[in-house]
Amino acid sequence: MPEQSKKMFQAVFENSPVGLVIINKDTTLRSVNNYMFNMFKLSPKAIEGQRFGNVFNCSIVSGQDEICGDIEICNHCGMRAGVQAVLNEGITIPDTVMDHNFTIKDLEQKKWFKISASQIVSEGDIFAIVSFVDITTQKEYEDLLNNQLSLDMATGTTNKYSLLSTLKLLTAGKENLTIAMIDFDDFKVINDTYGHVVGDKVIDIFCVAASANTRKKDILGRFGGEEFMLVSTGSSTGLLIKALRRIYQLFQEECNKKLNINPTFSVGIAQFSSEKMAEMNVDDIIAEVDTNLYLSKSRGKDKITVEGISIPFKN
Repeated sequence: MPEQSKKMFQAVFENSPVGLVIINKDTTLRSVNNYMFNMFKLSPKAIEGQRFGNVFNCSIVSGQDEICGDIEICNHCGMRAGVQAVLNEGITIPDTVMDHNFTIKDLEQKKWFKISASQIVSEGDIFAIVSFVDITTQKEYEDLLNNQLSLDMATGTTNKYSLLSTLKLLTAGKENLTIAMIDFDDFKVINDTYGHVVGDKVIDIFCVAASANTRKKDILGRFGGEEFMLVSTGSSTGLLIKALRRIYQLFQEECNKKLNINPTFSVGIAQFSSEKMAEMNVDDIIAEVDTNLYLSKSRGKDKITVEGISIPFKN
């Protein structure tokens, strides 16, 4: 190839708008373009004979005296497995989304790529050429959007659509569920007397109290305007009642301290075994919990009802 053409191809390689990496048969690096160094916030440096993870600071080997590919955990690296398949089997990888953790500017960060790879043969030697497109920002935005779509934006709890979808999945599982429906008492009176700003603060205080007194795997969702559902997996009715009492106490204390009011709420609880749920749909389950909530309301409010038995919060 004429020298001028070589220089042109080298310039195209170096300044490509996607990351390009040429990998030797032994999985060491042969060439890397500028996009790659920029993506990882590195200054261009000598890379020949080194492995990808050592050059670009894979979080597993970064700061360690380990060689990328030489430790057990590397056998589970999807990126490495793909490159080896290209080199050894001549497989072509088209537009595959992949993520990996790297240490960038001393912080561990997950990067998402769209990767394509193919085998090239030059003068009898086999190489893999891999292209990288950084889609980390796009993926983070998608995750943020999905998270927002699953949340009630006013309270940060699960929204009704996501709550019902999750409940549907849980009812098909093997774990027992204990479900509480929680509704604030006389909430319209609070709004009419103190204003909607105070009403919103009451709801916020409740959500904070509930978050502080439930397990990470419990699900709190906004079912309606001032109605919330708490779904607890693998828990008993007794444990959920104890959690609700702690929530109620903290809720009352904070409302009194911050708003100088003492709002209350009513609760209906029902427990469902996996066998029982197999014969019910989500609407049936919600109806059973709602029946107990209705009994709490009709018996004077400010109490928990389970299996038709009402227990006042205040003895």
